[in-house]
Amino acid sequence: MKLPENDQFESFEPYDERQAEEREAKLQSRLRRNTYVVIGLMLLLALVLSTRKMLFGVALGSALSLLNLRWLTGSVRSMLNQAVMMQNGRVPPFTAGKLILRYYLVALIIGAALWTGDFHPLGIGAGFAAFVFGVMIEAGYRFSLVILGRETPEDRASETHHNE
Repeated sequence: MKLPENDQFESFEPYDERQAEEREAKLQSRLRRNTYVVIGLMLLLALVLSTRKMLFGVALGSALSLLNLRWLTGSVRSMLNQAVMMQNGRVPPFTAGKLILRYYLVALIIGAALWTGDFHPLGIGAGFAAFVFGVMIEAGYRFSLVILGRETPEDRASETHHNE
């Protein structure tokens, strides 16, 4: 097997945990920014083009989306930390139960909001999906970088490390 020429590895750097954490933090920051932009645009569009019920629905759905994301991040981190500490791969039942309880609470809030008649169900759904739209924006951005050949050296280096 013939090895590639040395000049093909000029941008290759050894794996650095700190750099990986920085890239992860930047990604999380972009996803958060994208989510806020989507929420802002949806609220603006609902304010200008729709009814008060739709505006309230988008606002409630967006708030639930942000709350759900925060809860989910904390719950998963807690479960993984406990699984690592116990080193048996099992998560205590109460920890998993809190994860399920969150979904019941969100469903209860949405049900109560719909029962009042002041919130449009489509607005709640659109607002609740704000994070998904933010992820789609990031995916489109990353896809365009690949298509246009504008990936950064860090992107290529991280792919090299993941493929090894």
